[in-house]
Amino acid sequence: MDEQRIYGALEGLKKKQKRALSRAISIVENHEEGMEIVLDYAYQNMNDNALLIGITGPGGAGKSTTVDKIIEEFRKRDMKVGVMAVDPSSPYTGGAFLGDRIRMFKHSSDDGVYIRSFGSRGAMGGISEGTKNALYLFKNYDFDVILIESLGIGQDETEITNFVDVTVVTVVPGFGDSVQIAKAGMQEIADIFVINKADKPDAQMYYNQMKEQLLSIPEEIRPLILTTIATTGKGIPEMVDALIDVGNRQITKRQQKEEARVRSEIRSQLLDRLAERLEGDVEALAEDVLDKKMTPFEASRKIDAKVTIG
Repeated sequence: MDEQRIYGALEGLKKKQKRALSRAISIVENHEEGMEIVLDYAYQNMNDNALLIGITGPGGAGKSTTVDKIIEEFRKRDMKVGVMAVDPSSPYTGGAFLGDRIRMFKHSSDDGVYIRSFGSRGAMGGISEGTKNALYLFKNYDFDVILIESLGIGQDETEITNFVDVTVVTVVPGFGDSVQIAKAGMQEIADIFVINKADKPDAQMYYNQMKEQLLSIPEEIRPLILTTIATTGKGIPEMVDALIDVGNRQITKRQQKEEARVRSEIRSQLLDRLAERLEGDVEALAEDVLDKKMTPFEASRKIDAKVTIG
């Protein structure tokens, strides 16, 4: 184990050094030796000072452009911003950044902004295990706001809500009707719906459709509907006002979300450990299944029996 690198990163975290934060995230995301030491430290020393905002929605809705403008607005208010941007493919294996993500990274030279891109690595919940773990590291820093831009992949993206105070679902006119966008769990997780590209001809009709769609939800928990034109910044100050207001009201739900998240984290870590331990058995029995010597169900029962005996 490279103890000097591990403890150097932790010492840098204590001093709120960006370079140390980057090193620690790399250790965690790449499952390097010493990862558990870093994660234990991060969990024990994280704070709840930052407003956590999750931004999700279908591809093409302008999420990254919206995040870019939100960063600008928070910085105008002298608030430090951390950004966790999930890409469809891992930057560590040569995957390309999304085109509009380039604009967001112009903030990298700002001492009050830290942006890190994460690969989805096949995650079906919109955010990968590496991203979830890295959030604990972000919460060791002195950010006022942490933005998590997750992949928009339909109903599976709902997991993000357990990790943030405010969940924003970004949609755009002409990308399916509001009934399609607002179903599949989106109504339940969204605190704010943002209709971006509101200069489109059918934007007002889309707004009306969505407003009608949400009338069935009790007013006290009904999501807000905002309109923006992210490319010009129109509606962004109002959106940031809403994020802060809703965030302040949602603080009371942190304990409830933490309980759900902790259970999920324990299960996830346990499954990862079991998968790693049993990978050899899976490979060996897969050959038997392919040779028609047993069924996949028999194979799984055999592995289960081994775990129980162990």
